[in-house]
Amino acid sequence: MNLGEASGGDEPAASPKGRKRAAIPRFAGPGDRIIIAVALVVVAAIAAMGAFSLVAAERIDAASRQRWSELVTETLERRAASLERDLASFAHWDESVLRTAYFLDVDWVHRNFGRWLHDSQKHDRSYIVLDSRVGYAAIDGELVPPEKAPFDAAAIMPLVRQVQDAYMANAARVAAEVEQRGDPPDASASPTVPPVFRAGYVRHEGRPVLIGAISITPDYGRVISPTRSPPVAVTVLFLEGKFLGGLASELHVTGPQLAEAMPADDRMGVPIPFADPNARPAWLTWIPENPGSLLLGALLPALIGTAVLLLAAAAIVLWYARRATYDLAESEALASRLAYIDPLCGLANRAMLMRVLADRLTQVTPCSRLALFFVDLDGFKDINDTLGHHFGDLLLAEVGSRLNARVGKGGLAARFGGDEFVLLIPVSSDDAEIERHGEALLATLAEPIQVAGQTLMIGGSIGATVAPDHGLSANELIRLADIAVYRAKAEGRGAFRLFQPEMESDLRHRREVEIELAHALKHGGLEVHYQPQLAADGETLIGCEALVRWMHPTRGAIPPAEFMPIAEQAGLVTELDMWVLRRACQQARNWGNLKLGVNLSPVDFRLRNLTLRIGEILEETGFDPRRLEIEITENLLFGNHPDAFNELAGLRSRGVRIALDDFGSGYSSLGYIRRFRVDSIKIDKSFTQNIGRSDDAPAIIDCVVRLARALGITVTAEGVETREQLRYLQTVGCHNVQGFLFGAAAPASHIETLIARTANVSGDTVPRQWVRGTVTSSAR
Repeated sequence: MNLGEASGGDEPAASPKGRKRAAIPRFAGPGDRIIIAVALVVVAAIAAMGAFSLVAAERIDAASRQRWSELVTETLERRAASLERDLASFAHWDESVLRTAYFLDVDWVHRNFGRWLHDSQKHDRSYIVLDSRVGYAAIDGELVPPEKAPFDAAAIMPLVRQVQDAYMANAARVAAEVEQRGDPPDASASPTVPPVFRAGYVRHEGRPVLIGAISITPDYGRVISPTRSPPVAVTVLFLEGKFLGGLASELHVTGPQLAEAMPADDRMGVPIPFADPNARPAWLTWIPENPGSLLLGALLPALIGTAVLLLAAAAIVLWYARRATYDLAESEALASRLAYIDPLCGLANRAMLMRVLADRLTQVTPCSRLALFFVDLDGFKDINDTLGHHFGDLLLAEVGSRLNARVGKGGLAARFGGDEFVLLIPVSSDDAEIERHGEALLATLAEPIQVAGQTLMIGGSIGATVAPDHGLSANELIRLADIAVYRAKAEGRGAFRLFQPEMESDLRHRREVEIELAHALKHGGLEVHYQPQLAADGETLIGCEALVRWMHPTRGAIPPAEFMPIAEQAGLVTELDMWVLRRACQQARNWGNLKLGVNLSPVDFRLRNLTLRIGEILEETGFDPRRLEIEITENLLFGNHPDAFNELAGLRSRGVRIALDDFGSGYSSLGYIRRFRVDSIKIDKSFTQNIGRSDDAPAIIDCVVRLARALGITVTAEGVETREQLRYLQTVGCHNVQGFLFGAAAPASHIETLIARTANVSGDTVPRQWVRGTVTSSAR
């Protein structure tokens, strides 16, 4: 829509064609000398800035090249070290020792070693070396007979011998330590010898490669290490193709290549760090970015243009001084028009929107309606926080341009504020047309956006109202559309919702719950209940999980699933979590050695002083930190926030245990578990309750338990409701269990009664035997 038309035509009109200007007097020589003096000053300033720009660009390019050289060299070294992680999962395994050192199971080794390394880690060649011969070979993930497999012994065997020699030296040292301690001989076990790993860059068949070798050793000692030299697992990665592709993807370098000669002036390069200093050198090269030169190329035209503009401005001021009054009048008219335009997006601003909307509302009829679409971008704050406000501004400008293209003739696109836009689109009496417009707007927002060389994905939630159906007040239509947006976001974002009357009542209800929850939190309207956690035998009580309960004075028990999301949106969740932690520590302080599990929201970890606040609560209540287990969700680890990891590390340093709750319901990334070692994993109840109902749930539980035991992590299964589920969890080696089979969440008094009963029977201060049904019957 033309903004001049929408404003009602109040802006000043342009001067009519043919309007005669007043005669401009000609200036004498002094004016020319002033122009020349100003020009010389501007030229001198431009020359100084140009010289400074050249020096600055050269220094920036040099610093960039040095930084990239160091970064690429460090990445090459890190790639070599990372081979140990790829090989260790196979090499440090009882089963691998059994199937290589005692008998060579080629098919098993190929499935679990050669093909796995090629398919998952993109390794080119894999070998198993027995003493000095090749027992197994895989080329590009395909099994090859050892005698026919290409094997550059001159390149590989020195690394293999290093591993064998180091392993035998370690074995001798460990045996000597055992003999010195005088430990009695054990025929069923052998001294544990740690695996030996070596990696390096060499020339293999004349080509630069990265080779890693590791000794195959037992992990739990169920298989005795052979006294002779152990088998050695070897992997080979050629430094072309997939390796260069991975490097380019990781570092975002342009045109990476391997070269046998030093790179030319138009390329950067670092030497391949060959293990053999006498090896023929090779270089990893790429096209440098040269940010200084790019900046200079962009800056010089601007300087030249600035100089031209300054000279032209000086000449115009001197030669057209008598036009000042007319130019001032034009500037005032332009400023009046710009008061209705958003300077960032070029769309109508809020003032213009309200003016046009008020005018249009006087013209609507039941057959010629006006749809108001309220667009709120999803995830815009994350882009602002990660890429900066400059990227955010460019993104808003592009989104505004796309939305403006969607309104069509007679429509209006306006920026309402922040990341919010409002669109006015004339529609007919058919509501399906409104739905089509809404879906088209969602599709427009979902398209990738190129901003400053980066591809960004931004979605949006859209709410809509229609005049005259939802009223004829501009403010009321916008308010109701905002409520529809709120509903779209509450139902998962990236959606379109046309306002319905029940949305307003739902929102009013949520706000009432928010107010009443804040009142209950402040005046003691909440309680903490405790659900027992037992050892896998189903009898030994080892701890409880603290769960908040809200007994509303008029509505009765309000489930946590209803008020916890409201607490998070209202910013009450941290205060609520700290209240639960303090209350639970007060009530469970004298429960002997029972473990206390307390849930924390990912929002809590945005606090800079979370560890300090928890420490103060523990000190205030006198609760032993070693009994406290903080339960977090996988979303916290997936967010990959360094501050959150620091807070978790601080809690562990105080003796507090960390449990990963609802494991398997979210991202379940093993990388995050390896990066930050948790103490306990709680398997989500959806897997436990599918035991006996599906084939995949028991298999997943079995894998999780095996993984956790290998990492030394305790496993608790949630949602245990039947004895069949308990028996299966016992067979797979699950450590602890929790669920309605043993008891629902109950007040502290029930737990204390149980502790008193069992203490009277056993004479201990900590209950050792769980009496089934004691809590269950009274808490359900």
